[in-house]
Amino acid sequence: MMEFNNLFLIIISFFFYFALLKKFHFLDDKILSSSHKRLVLNNKSSILLGGPYLLTIILIFIPYEFYPLKVIFLLIGILGLLSDKDFLTNPKVRIFIQCLLIFLFVYLQELEIDDLRIDILNTMLSYNLFNIFFTVFCIAILINGSNFIDGLNGLLSGYIIIVLLSILFISYKDPTIVVMDKNFLNIFIFAIFIFFIFNIFGYVFLGDSGSYIISLFVGFYLIKFYTINEILSPYYIAAILWYPIFENLFSFIRRLVKKNQISKADNSHLHHLFYKFIKSKNFIFEKNINSFCSIIILLINIPSFLFSNFFPTTTIILVLIVTINICIYLLAYNFFSKELKNYKKPNHFKKN
Repeated sequence: MMEFNNLFLIIISFFFYFALLKKFHFLDDKILSSSHKRLVLNNKSSILLGGPYLLTIILIFIPYEFYPLKVIFLLIGILGLLSDKDFLTNPKVRIFIQCLLIFLFVYLQELEIDDLRIDILNTMLSYNLFNIFFTVFCIAILINGSNFIDGLNGLLSGYIIIVLLSILFISYKDPTIVVMDKNFLNIFIFAIFIFFIFNIFGYVFLGDSGSYIISLFVGFYLIKFYTINEILSPYYIAAILWYPIFENLFSFIRRLVKKNQISKADNSHLHHLFYKFIKSKNFIFEKNINSFCSIIILLINIPSFLFSNFFPTTTIILVLIVTINICIYLLAYNFFSKELKNYKKPNHFKKN
């Protein structure tokens, strides 16, 4: 259980940044470039609060012995903020710096992925250099995939809450599963939940800075979590993180097949197509569509989380869950693409 003073400090931190940034309009979507705009609600700007707020939570509550980790979080938050403010517009440079920071993070924290239940890959992972670069690759895929799905109000923050709650659930279901720094995990979940409440209604958003920070933490935590719980299948991690990971990989393949520039942003992600499809049907008032689509996508993912959480050690079931999710994604993408083939409306999203 969290202490009351921790809860109070989290709430005070959120509203401090909310009031400060709202007053000075330093990080709202009316002064950010169009590529980082979010839904404007009732003619009020949405505040890019995720990065400063979540970074503050990490710097305050992560134990002192992890100070190198705090430095990397600070640097990757600054990198995201530079992207948000369009001081760093070259995606290749941004990804290079991002990977360099992840490399330092992996090296300093001695993170490693040493078992994928595939002999040839496990042999390759036994070589330290390959293991480091593979771990960097996995975290980079997660970070950029998370940034991709952060295109609807509350989608990424809501998804991450479900991921972290899943960790608590399986540890409660099986007491032999160890949750490291459980107090901080509870603090971080509560902090994201406070953010999510305002995020889902479009008052605040994560931006690149927030999505980088939140996904780097999740990548770090889940690798550590898997490392200290050898009973788990590595595909449990894949099953609960399948959406941002596959979104990234599919976007890469999609742009390659269409001969588009791989690093060039677009608005052809699944959640974009789903939004446009719902908008075309005029089911609900326009100002609610963004949040409505996020909630629907999160609810659709719930059964996948439930099955994964009941079978966290059974590789064949977890692989089947990931496969089914990918098939549903591809079928949905194909359906929405065909439905929207001749449908053109103004863009309401950032491009990723």
